[in-house]
Amino acid sequence: MNLFASIQASLSTFSFDPKMLLICALASLVPILGWIYFFQKQNQEKKWYVLLTFVAGMFSVLPIKLYEKYWDSSVLYFEHINIFQYLADLVKFPEVSRFLSFISVNAIVAIGLFLFVALLMFVLEILTGDNSGRVFAHKTKIISESPFFFATVGILCGVVAFSTSISLPKEVWFFVMVGMLEEYIKHLVTRFSDEEKIRSVDDAISFSIIAALGFAFVENIFYLQSFMAQNEDNLRNLSFFFVLRSTVSVMAHVCFSAILGYFYGVAKFSSEIYQEESRFKRFPIIGLFHSMIHLKKETLFHEEKMMEGMLLAMVVHAIFNSLLQFNQIALIIPFLLIMFYMVLSLFHRKQIHSQVGNLRDMLGGTASG
Repeated sequence: MNLFASIQASLSTFSFDPKMLLICALASLVPILGWIYFFQKQNQEKKWYVLLTFVAGMFSVLPIKLYEKYWDSSVLYFEHINIFQYLADLVKFPEVSRFLSFISVNAIVAIGLFLFVALLMFVLEILTGDNSGRVFAHKTKIISESPFFFATVGILCGVVAFSTSISLPKEVWFFVMVGMLEEYIKHLVTRFSDEEKIRSVDDAISFSIIAALGFAFVENIFYLQSFMAQNEDNLRNLSFFFVLRSTVSVMAHVCFSAILGYFYGVAKFSSEIYQEESRFKRFPIIGLFHSMIHLKKETLFHEEKMMEGMLLAMVVHAIFNSLLQFNQIALIIPFLLIMFYMVLSLFHRKQIHSQVGNLRDMLGGTASG
């Protein structure tokens, strides 16, 4: 059994051992603190916001683990719902019931993740005094004004899950799906924890990364504890696995969330920058969509950018998980180095460090570097 097969097998043997969990937590925290310092050393005035986002990112692992545990039984339950069976018989295509079950489960999961993060952030912000109930209600209203984005994620995940389950082994397509939902919930954490605190695209990227680091911290504890239980006498494998989780896996989470954070930042300031970007030629299908739906063009621009970022983050995460499942280390390393270079280029562009006003310059091509 190779190392990656051993990693996957170890996940099914997770047991609650306080002493081992403490050791894993301390071991996982050290590299995470290094990552936090690297990305937040220029935002010292926002330490409290950073901590709140990090803690929320930690808790966001829990519903993903529930999804991993109960996915099969949920699909099986929905697949045998009478209306789904009736539709399958009506069109003489039995796979219809399975397709609808995939869509239903993922749509419910997407809504459930939204509600989970909303409740989580309400509790954290009220208990810590970071926000009042009135401010949180206003923030929730703003976040909920992304109808296409939030309604589409669950359906999209269901379609991808069904399609990939036909052509790929379960251990591959399932972790592709998990990766997509991880990007979704990490973004929800960023939206709920920092919606009213983000003042620039740079902030959107920074807080997205912090949420990802919180998520990666707890995920590393789960994986490291399970792996130690299976390989406690193999120091070489343990050392390699620890380095792998501390660098490759954390870097992956950072890169994927940073990419989505960039698009989120652009979407957040859509009303300020739409006029500048609209001067450039756009895809005909997007123009047609704008003319068919009677909403403000700035609103559609916002939804368009959010979906671009979410799709890109989900795709690169899916590619990463697929390479990991096929044990393609030789491809994973250069893939992540390219992703990390992209993230650093976003941080080191002078325009992104500036406030909204310079976003216009960046899109209009008049800013100096």
